[in-house]
Amino acid sequence: MLFAAFLAAGFYFFAHFPYIGTVRHHFPGIGLTVTHLIIICTFLITSRKKGCLRIKRNLSGVFLLSVSMLISACYGIYSNDALRLMNLPVLVLTTSVSMFSLTGVNPFPPLSAQALLLGLKRLVPSCFKHFLLPLRSARYMTAGKYRQFFRHLLIGLLLGLPIVLLALLLLSSADAVFDSVVFMGLESVGQIDFSFILRLFLTFIAALCLFSFLYESTDKPFEVTQKKTVKASHITLITILVMLSTIYAVFVYIQFTFLFFGNQTEIQNIGYATYARSGFFQLVALAVLTLCLIIPFLSLCRGNKPVRVLCSVMSVFTCVIDYSAFFRMRLYIQAYGMSVLRLITLWGMLMILCALVACIVKSIKPCTRICPALTVIALSTWICLNYSNIDRQITAYQVSAYNRGTISQLDTDYLASLSPDVLSELSAIKDDAVRDKAIDTITEKLSAKYPVPYDWSLSWADYEDQSAKDGDIIKESERSTDER
Repeated sequence: MLFAAFLAAGFYFFAHFPYIGTVRHHFPGIGLTVTHLIIICTFLITSRKKGCLRIKRNLSGVFLLSVSMLISACYGIYSNDALRLMNLPVLVLTTSVSMFSLTGVNPFPPLSAQALLLGLKRLVPSCFKHFLLPLRSARYMTAGKYRQFFRHLLIGLLLGLPIVLLALLLLSSADAVFDSVVFMGLESVGQIDFSFILRLFLTFIAALCLFSFLYESTDKPFEVTQKKTVKASHITLITILVMLSTIYAVFVYIQFTFLFFGNQTEIQNIGYATYARSGFFQLVALAVLTLCLIIPFLSLCRGNKPVRVLCSVMSVFTCVIDYSAFFRMRLYIQAYGMSVLRLITLWGMLMILCALVACIVKSIKPCTRICPALTVIALSTWICLNYSNIDRQITAYQVSAYNRGTISQLDTDYLASLSPDVLSELSAIKDDAVRDKAIDTITEKLSAKYPVPYDWSLSWADYEDQSAKDGDIIKESERSTDER
């Protein structure tokens, strides 16, 4: 475990860390895929040897582990930095929960809300719980004569160092040649690459944290303490739900009257386009907050029918609010084009809708477990979103909108900030001058930020192949011109 931890940590800090802050820095690519593979293989081998690996009848744990492997593979295939950043917490959570579940450390079903919360709660402490275990083991192994040897060696170094420094001071003042030799030695010490020492220190700290996490994943099961059931007054919850339902009902009425049916007479002062293209992020945030309110209410008062009915009503109203956010986002995309954030927002709206439908089902059938189904749907659709090549989809939408005249110009700066996958869709631009200029501009900007090997991906391999083919075409045309 310790060797694998040093290998994974050293691979990161020596292949990726020096380039942070430079033009060539990207979020980790294929290096993270390799690092994750090292961690998973080490976990499977050690847990198998300790006899605590439980794969049979644990399809949920295998599913989470497969999801984590697919997400880590995306780092070596695609190059979208924004998506890589969003994938990181998903990768960490699915990996930790799957490892804790496959070894029986986490006693709850892997896809249940208890397992996800407990895995998230124990993730950070597990990185420090066994932090000093390798050092204690080394101390135990060096007991006896080795322990005495190192103790006397340390005493000798502490006592001898001041004497050596005093001798160097006296000898260098007594002899000029010796003084020049000492000065040259001090200069060579000053030229030491201290960044290398820093990376080595960070590698050591990260390796100990990673070792602690691996050790915890195969350790004894978590001790789950029984918590007292929180009891809430039905009158209090009903009052809150009635107040919110009243506000939501008024908002839903306004949406149907002015937004969905486009009644422009009442909003002519601000303009229908301005009104319709604003507020979607606020509505999405409100829908998320409503879910965070409804789900605990359904858990606390599953036996109270009025609370369940009001939660169902709130869910229906929130579905309309979610559709209002989608309606506004659709109009905004039609006017300004697609982006990664807008596409992720659309996916988030779909997940909110699924969660609201699940809340309606749970309000009708209180004993229904909605968390496993929602987790499977969310992770499966997220994997599909990752492997749909977002950059290519966004570029295809932008080019199609530009050809139709929906948007006035292509945002080449934004497209160049995505990945080399955008180049394959630029050939569909109908205007030859615009197409050539866009390709040249994006190619120049991509060439300036070619990634380091740790951040590399297959997207950049396709870019290399295409650049080589373009170079061969240019050389062939020049050769033909010279021959003519």
